[in-house]
Amino acid sequence: MTTIDQINELRTELMNCDFSKGERQDAEAELEKLEALVAAEERQFEQDMAAWNADLE
Repeated sequence: MTTIDQINELRTELMNCDFSKGERQDAEAELEKLEALVAAEERQFEQDMAAWNADLE
């Protein structure tokens, strides 16, 4: 399962499932962790593309 798939699944579960307070907090923490991971991967991709483009010039 990809990170994006995990994020979408967690978002769906948070919207549609009845969680205990602790379970909800755990799910929200996991979602935040995954969203931060995606953001870091996107930043790294942008840096890699900028370096690649600089090499072409």
